[in-house]
Amino acid sequence: MHRLVIVEYENYRERKLLHMSLRKINCLQCEKECFVETREINRGNGKFCSRNCSSQHRVANMTTPTPNVKCSYCSIEFYINNSKKENSRSGLYFCCREHKDLAQRIGGIKAIQPDHYGEINSNYRTIAFRVYNKPQKCERCEYSVNEAAIIIHHKDRNRSNNDIDNLEVLCCNCHAIEHWGEVDKN
Repeated sequence: MHRLVIVEYENYRERKLLHMSLRKINCLQCEKECFVETREINRGNGKFCSRNCSSQHRVANMTTPTPNVKCSYCSIEFYINNSKKENSRSGLYFCCREHKDLAQRIGGIKAIQPDHYGEINSNYRTIAFRVYNKPQKCERCEYSVNEAAIIIHHKDRNRSNNDIDNLEVLCCNCHAIEHWGEVDKN
């Protein structure tokens, strides 16, 4: 069925004629009758009366992919595409960035932690604040204004003894007093 359609554009100074071959179809989404260019049907398009119907149909007919991996942190199954699976250097997969970050922390999954993690001298601050949940304020004077001024003190002065009873949270001033004693003002 070929028709000659003449459309007049009122917004333009000149009148333009548009010649096209149209076919009558039923929209796949709303089932209304509409006319579609034959060339669009030949391309495999021309199934919908509008872009809105096209996107509604696509969303309504989406299938969720079946889960193919488990989160290494929380064991929730989820889908990840093959290119992302191939990009994993460790072979471990995470459902969200937060779980990856938690797994990389001290006490997390050793396979993805940096090489320097686990050194005795570098992680006692992390142990005190994250693992033992000590507050970031001085245990003697309760100073907490600037976190950078908070220090972890080893009571027995042995930095490899990271037992909770051996760690004390001090401000810089209290830590200096602990190591060098009070300075006489005279």
